[in-house]
Amino acid sequence: MSNLERRYRVLLKVLPRWYRQDREEEMVGIFLAERDDDLDLEHSWPGWGETGAILGLSVRTHLAAGAVLTGVPAKVVWRGEVVRALGMLGLLLGLFYATAAIVSVVVGFGRPYQAPEPWWRVLELGPVVAFAALLNGRRTLAKVAAAAPVLVSMITLGQPGSVLTWSVFQLPSLVTFVCLCLGFHREAPTPPARRLLWWGGGAALLGVVGGFATGVGLLSVGLITVIVRVVAFVRGDFVLGRALSLFAVLQLVPLLFLVVAGGGVLVPAGGLALLLVLAAVAPVRQRVRA
Repeated sequence: MSNLERRYRVLLKVLPRWYRQDREEEMVGIFLAERDDDLDLEHSWPGWGETGAILGLSVRTHLAAGAVLTGVPAKVVWRGEVVRALGMLGLLLGLFYATAAIVSVVVGFGRPYQAPEPWWRVLELGPVVAFAALLNGRRTLAKVAAAAPVLVSMITLGQPGSVLTWSVFQLPSLVTFVCLCLGFHREAPTPPARRLLWWGGGAALLGVVGGFATGVGLLSVGLITVIVRVVAFVRGDFVLGRALSLFAVLQLVPLLFLVVAGGGVLVPAGGLALLLVLAAVAPVRQRVRA
């Protein structure tokens, strides 16, 4: 075996085993076709284009969608669906934050001694654009727009007073943004627009509440997460239940921040944190099909 072939085989290890068992030899053969120069076989490496293609294929196979690939294990299909569901939950959370930001600006407008809002706060509206784009099947635009809150977090790194707050409250959005990028690859299905419009409207409504009182809005998001988690268990919705379990874990970070900060939300935030822990560790039930 030449060094080049060995390097190709190492690269292919990023693909799942079930995929490599059927296609590894064929892929290596294609890569090595017409490369018969001894010096090339000894010292060459896989090209950047080939590496990028393999990494993209790795994402699509590890997070498979429906019947696009053949012979996909059931657990791989479930994994992809859970990641996509978690990405959508994060996008809904982004809608909540975007609406809350709009309301807080409107409420504060015209107050005496009110400092002007920094220009980069416009980036907080990115999830609104991302939500509309994703429901229209425009995945690239959706991912770029969803990255706007990430840029906000990076900008605030230059403002020491805001670093801790932004880091804590944007952590769920950052993690679910990664899920959005990974889960909605080119072979993933477009989310059902009609159903998600209702969820988007609910997230915006909670954002209005959060714009007047940040703690209350965040508590409402956590409470709804727990309620829907129970509904998912009763209905036997494995995908939504697993995604909500992970989403509950992400919400614990900003919620515990409110508990530590104290104030008027200490008791309800502590109680909700306990409920979120239960939602995270509770079993997930899959509906038995006849």
